[in-house]
Amino acid sequence: MEFKNKLLLTISVAAVFYLAGCIWAGWAEILKALSGFRWWLLPLCLLLSFLNYIVRFTKWHYYLGLLHISLDRGTSFRVFLAGLVMSATPGKFGEVYKSYLVKSINGAPMSKSAPIVLAERFTDFTALLAMSLLGIMLIPGGLGIFAISMGIVLLILITVTWKSAAEKLIGLAEKIPWIASHADKIRNAYKSMYRLISPGPLLWATLISIASWFCECVAFYLVLWGFGSPLPIIPATFIYAFATIMGALLMTPGGIVATEGTMGGLLMLLYSISAETAASATLLIRVCTLWFAVVVGLFVLTFCSQSFTTVPGKNDTSLF
Repeated sequence: MEFKNKLLLTISVAAVFYLAGCIWAGWAEILKALSGFRWWLLPLCLLLSFLNYIVRFTKWHYYLGLLHISLDRGTSFRVFLAGLVMSATPGKFGEVYKSYLVKSINGAPMSKSAPIVLAERFTDFTALLAMSLLGIMLIPGGLGIFAISMGIVLLILITVTWKSAAEKLIGLAEKIPWIASHADKIRNAYKSMYRLISPGPLLWATLISIASWFCECVAFYLVLWGFGSPLPIIPATFIYAFATIMGALLMTPGGIVATEGTMGGLLMLLYSISAETAASATLLIRVCTLWFAVVVGLFVLTFCSQSFTTVPGKNDTSLF
């Protein structure tokens, strides 16, 4: 019930923001832009989004293998798709729900599998950062945002891969009473994270992330083309990647407001696309990506729940 309430709250916030955007751009103009869209492109955009999920699933399943967590490919795919229902959480970190499902299925502790979600988000962020390099110089303050983002990436890498320093930090944390009781679990989580972002897995997972997110960049390109305001694929890729980064940095649920505002703003600022077309294109691509993911996740949770049948004695909701 708590999750449903939060999801409804997120949808409500999104609806208010989208409504405000439509009022700002003008209802009549928005409807006119939508009526002129090449709607036969919509299934292709949704297909590209689903292709993104398939490619990202290969990373999820690869990570499970690295940590020796056994799930058959079909069950693993359903777990991954079910996790998409949490796409509307800040930074998509709610997808740690996948770890709960894994624990329910085979008893693997969440402290072992939850770092997979962190590694997924880290490699996604790194991939989007690399893709945004295609046009970062075009926007005021772009280099500063890139520098901050790169600093976050390097800080995480140094913190996790500098083993002696990380162990000292964990040792200091263990002196805090409420953390001390979870010391073994924290160390278990660190071991998983260290394995996941070691050089080989980090490079491979980042390349997978680039391929997966490029699918949605192509969908964005098609949406713009469908509205009669085509951009070359490189600028479209930059705008989509950079807007997604802004949503991640500001940690709004699903990147709402930050992603849409950045995307629409860049379309108008850099390429003089009209407000109504920018707003319509932004709204449509978010329906095809963020909200389509939530719908897919809800569908899998509703109709494939038997795949997540709880193993006796393994159905507690403890994180560890």
